[in-house]
Amino acid sequence: MLAACVLVLSGCASAPSSGPAADPAAAPSPDQQEQAIGRFEGLQRVRALQLEDEGQWADAAWTWEVLVVLRPAHAPYRERAAALRQRIAAAVAEQLDRAEAAQRRGAPDQAATHYLRALALQPDHAQAADALRALERERNRRMYLGKPSRLTIQRRDGLEAAPPRPRSAARPAASNQADAP
Repeated sequence: MLAACVLVLSGCASAPSSGPAADPAAAPSPDQQEQAIGRFEGLQRVRALQLEDEGQWADAAWTWEVLVVLRPAHAPYRERAAALRQRIAAAVAEQLDRAEAAQRRGAPDQAATHYLRALALQPDHAQAADALRALERERNRRMYLGKPSRLTIQRRDGLEAAPPRPRSAARPAASNQADAP
């Protein structure tokens, strides 16, 4: 029994058999790796340009950042990413201004829309997120505070409540007859 366990454990401790990963001929050559990176780079560049054209600047900025990490020495990628970051910052500032103007006008729904647009451009913008939370708290306070949790029926002015109906006398009489022998 002990010999069988030793045999099994020694089989686990041995080096794995040569498979496709162990074969040095199966590893991609540097040329193949460069071609794969080039294809990936081309697809990312096309995707970044397409996202910019569609107005999805936040996603396009991330794609440009991937390209900058892939090719840090490539100046056009760095310039494109920096220019897009500046456009995003300007658009966020514009949306925040519009949101604040909408709040001053007393249009909380429009303000919320502008804050959401700012967050779509820059999801980690704390000022827009805090302002949107404040709008929601105020909306909830106005809508629900002091209202009953269930619907109540209210009477119109001038209408009196109907007097309660008297119980019919036939019922007690019938019960008295049932008690009689």
